[in-house]
Amino acid sequence: MRDVDGRIRSVRVVDTTKSGARRRLERRLAERGDPTAIGIRRQDTFETLANLWLQHRRDHGKARSSGALAPQTLAVYASEIRNVIIPAIGNVQIGESTVPFLDQLFADVEHGRRHGRCPARSGGRSTRQLRVVLTGMLGLAVAHGALPTNPMRDIAATARGQRSEVQHLTAPEAHHLRLRVRREAMRVPNMRKPNVDLEEFVDLLLGTGCRAGEGLAIRPVDLLDLESPTPLLHVCGTLIEPRKDYVERLHRQDMTKTREDRTLILPDHVATMLQLRIRREQPAPEEPIFATGTGNWLSPANMRTRFRMAIQRAVEHGTEEDLALQGSTLHTLRRTVGTLVAHEVSLDAAREQLGHRDPSVTYQHYVGKRAVAPDVRSTLDVLFRPL
Repeated sequence: MRDVDGRIRSVRVVDTTKSGARRRLERRLAERGDPTAIGIRRQDTFETLANLWLQHRRDHGKARSSGALAPQTLAVYASEIRNVIIPAIGNVQIGESTVPFLDQLFADVEHGRRHGRCPARSGGRSTRQLRVVLTGMLGLAVAHGALPTNPMRDIAATARGQRSEVQHLTAPEAHHLRLRVRREAMRVPNMRKPNVDLEEFVDLLLGTGCRAGEGLAIRPVDLLDLESPTPLLHVCGTLIEPRKDYVERLHRQDMTKTREDRTLILPDHVATMLQLRIRREQPAPEEPIFATGTGNWLSPANMRTRFRMAIQRAVEHGTEEDLALQGSTLHTLRRTVGTLVAHEVSLDAAREQLGHRDPSVTYQHYVGKRAVAPDVRSTLDVLFRPL
């Protein structure tokens, strides 16, 4: 066979039987492998391939475009490898990755069945991220010559259930939510009232449609002409939360999730609230408007916990208005803004407000269904002129 240095060499083995010698020869040839597959070989396991692929992504960045891969994205990939790929198929050799083998893996994960050491999970789980990771891993194996083609190209698509309704709040529900997150409503008997962070943060999200991390990343320098008739907010960053081995500490990233800035016109109520907050807290131009007691960035996880507690307390009241808030999250406020703007202005206005590149993302995930189609009678009347 042709070796890694390009020279042709004979491979010889000895065994007591002809069939035994053939098997030993096949194993020896497999061990030597394709001379062009220097980094990854067919007999390498998925666990080995996963570690090599993660390092490759660290070194080379994004697979389809230039630029480094964000640490939080690497953390998501590592989590999928640690929680699913290694327990399920970590000891399987790359060369054994056939289409039926991978189809069975995805079917088991989607339906919550046990696969290898990956435990069963009630209700199953999404395989979207798993598909991304395995496609990248096996693509790298193909690039190294360990596989002739990527079997992920022929894997059956995920079975798509009926699209769930976009959860959002109506205007009356949003108004009731604002009442329930006020510090007076959140007060525990015989204890000091909580601060106004949550109620003011909820107003900010309802008035902008920002992501939670974007809202907490706002600084005084990002606010323009607050006292003018058109107060502006320049959304140009987000907070990155700690991820073990990938993100050491909470910090501000000087770009949004989509890496595109946007400038929003603030409602008068939100502009006034931010003015008063800046006067009260007196942060420096580059410091957070929503800060901890020591002046550091306020964690999105902290605000999510506060909001969840507020919703739980509201639901405990048991009224129809309170029960309507059940299941709401900070992201529900973003969908509420998207739905309202899309219905009252346009889908494109909602897309720009939320900072999406693709209007289909806005429509599918951030715009709730209308109870009644818009009134277009005046438009349709032109079809019914007297005959």
